[in-house]
Amino acid sequence: MEELMKQYEAILKQVGIDPSNKLTNDEGKIILFNKRWILMDVEAFPEYIIKSTGAIMGERMAQEFVYWFGYSYGERVAERYINLGMPKEIVPHFVAAITTFFTGWGIPQILEMSLERGKLLVKIINDFESESALLNEAKPTNNFLRGVLAGAFAKLIDAKTHAIAEFKDGFTVISVERR
Repeated sequence: MEELMKQYEAILKQVGIDPSNKLTNDEGKIILFNKRWILMDVEAFPEYIIKSTGAIMGERMAQEFVYWFGYSYGERVAERYINLGMPKEIVPHFVAAITTFFTGWGIPQILEMSLERGKLLVKIINDFESESALLNEAKPTNNFLRGVLAGAFAKLIDAKTHAIAEFKDGFTVISVERR
């Protein structure tokens, strides 16, 4: 394994990348908060995936798949912090902080939140999905993060939710409501 790592370091150095700036540990994993994380290229995920799978199953179906993928992930994220004993009203703010500093997904700003009324309104600054769409010459959209927010909020309010996203003034605004 050591020899393989040296080979990879040499390859990176040949193209001007300093391997000492790596994000992974010696096992090739990114570990933050005792969890394994992954990074994906914004040019490839999610817009290119939607386009390429859309050619097979239809673009709307591909967008829905990415939304429900995010929804499932959001449920698990909220569940994780609830199980750690975090108060439900704190979870969205904590996840926003984690997202801002560690995921590269953008900077979520919670504009409105009411667990009682089942309403969440979030502005995403530097949304990676909209950037991905623009890089792929598509209309700015948000399916994954919209799903993440809908799934997490559903878990917090113990109800089904519906989420819509709007891209305006260079920002993505996601509204999640109880169904």
